[in-house]
Amino acid sequence: MITVATNLTAVINAAKPRLIAMPEVRVADKPYPDKWSVKEILGHLIDSASNNHQRIVRMQQAADIGTYEYEQMHWVSSQSYRTEPWDGLVALWYSYNLHLAHIIRHIDPKTLNHTCDIDYGAPVTLRFVAEDYVRHMEHHLGQIFSDADPRMRKKWMA
Repeated sequence: MITVATNLTAVINAAKPRLIAMPEVRVADKPYPDKWSVKEILGHLIDSASNNHQRIVRMQQAADIGTYEYEQMHWVSSQSYRTEPWDGLVALWYSYNLHLAHIIRHIDPKTLNHTCDIDYGAPVTLRFVAEDYVRHMEHHLGQIFSDADPRMRKKWMA
């Protein structure tokens, strides 16, 4: 899991200065009523950190923790991320992910095949949860940085 933790740290370190540089007016803008603003996307990533933190810790405690789903629309709307100061959201997102990288780096290897149902059609392993977390982060950062071409997925990190 050291590679996953290293990748997560590289992703957040590359994204943080670009996020901080984004103007408040742009990140709060909601161009379509049914789409998230940049603040809401970052808020979703904070929620994802929170939910995956719980999964990763709990999955090391038991071989199968059962169902642990996340209702993303409710979480984002109920927290009013668009009204939060941008610099505070970025700081929270960054700090939480530094902590997650630390946790992932120290996952007990004997627990990597423990499972959880996260509504993906079948239960997934702890290894999958950790690896998928970084993929999910990259996907949404690509949205934030307007990198729509999947072939250029990591272009924003350059």
